[in-house]
Amino acid sequence: MASGKRAWRASEALAAWLLEELGFKVVETHRRIIVDGVDVGEIDIVAERGGTLYAVEIKAGQADVGSVRQAYVNAVAAGMKPLIVARGVDESARKLAEKLGVEILVASDIVYAGADEVREIVREAVADALLAIAATIYSCTKLTSDEEEILKAIADSQTITEAAEKLGVGIGELGRKLDELRKKGTLPKDKSYKSLRASAMLALLCRKKLKNQ
Repeated sequence: MASGKRAWRASEALAAWLLEELGFKVVETHRRIIVDGVDVGEIDIVAERGGTLYAVEIKAGQADVGSVRQAYVNAVAAGMKPLIVARGVDESARKLAEKLGVEILVASDIVYAGADEVREIVREAVADALLAIAATIYSCTKLTSDEEEILKAIADSQTITEAAEKLGVGIGELGRKLDELRKKGTLPKDKSYKSLRASAMLALLCRKKLKNQ
């Protein structure tokens, strides 16, 4: 039960972050709905945008007809506009939402990942980046003079076309040479030119350091 509560708090925090990214201001969480002195429910998040208050219902899964009804009733009781943040929405819920004026924001899966899952995603991304850096440094001891020339052209050029011109080769031929450097681990598998330049610079710095020792 405790782990379920932690997961819900993580989902709620991430949903609040998403709302703020979309221009909303989170005013309050877990606001009780009081009608004539009677507690009739709770709004997950009260958000404001453009002077309008929204009663936000958070769904960790798909929004269904029941979710739309709940969001609408809560909003009407609180005198706000209804809004649902969900991972998805089925067709019946979408049609009812349009009829009742309930806005639905469909968020990516990352918004509803649990805290442990988010940490694992970040940990894997950091590990991949560190591995790519380590591979570049490790392989710099094995560079040939021709490979150094290629890396210098990459490091000194803003585009792969410019690098190919500096080397006096076609883009296709340069691409094949870069693939060979990827196989050695000198360059990352990520083919974005920014990543190539960063790795080329790192390898050249490593090589210079070794030569100066």
